[in-house]
Amino acid sequence: MATRRRKLYLYLCLALVCFIGLMATYFVDGYMGIYDTVYITAGERKQSSIELYQWLQGEGRWTSRVRWGEEIKFEYKIDNRRFSTYSADVEVSVQLNQEKVCDLLSQHIAVAPFNKEQLNWVLDTVELEPSGAPSPKENYKYIVIIKNGELERQIKLYVSCPPI
Repeated sequence: MATRRRKLYLYLCLALVCFIGLMATYFVDGYMGIYDTVYITAGERKQSSIELYQWLQGEGRWTSRVRWGEEIKFEYKIDNRRFSTYSADVEVSVQLNQEKVCDLLSQHIAVAPFNKEQLNWVLDTVELEPSGAPSPKENYKYIVIIKNGELERQIKLYVSCPPI
C-alpha cells in the first residue's frame, strides 16, 4: 500500500514538472524576443498596422496604397521582451526602381529590458517626385526600407496619380 502511494506521488510530481516545463517553454518561445510593429496613417485615416506575424507571413514585406499629395505618418514601435538591453541602429529610406530617393530616419536606439521604444517620421508624397506633379497616367511604386540592426522590413507604397 505504501509503495502505491509513493508511485502515485512520484507520478504526480513528474506530471507537475512536465506541466511547468511546457509552460516555461511556451513563455520563452512565444513571448520572449524583439517585436516590431509599424502603424501607417495616410490622410486622416489609420491605414494599417503591421505586426510581427504579418511580417513573417509576407517575408518581411508589406504593401500599402496612398494618393499622391498625402502625407504618410509612420509609427515604428520596438518591444523588447528580453532580459537584456536591445540596442541597434535604425535607418529608414525610400527607394524607387532600386535607387535611393531619400533618407527618412537614422537613429541609434537602446531599449531597456521589457520596455518599448517608439520612432515617428512623416513621408510627404509630393516631395518624392523630383519634377513636381507625377504623370497622370502613371502610378508609382516606392519602397520604404526599415533597417533595424539585422532586421530589414520593406513596405511597398503604391502612390496613385492625381486625377486629371
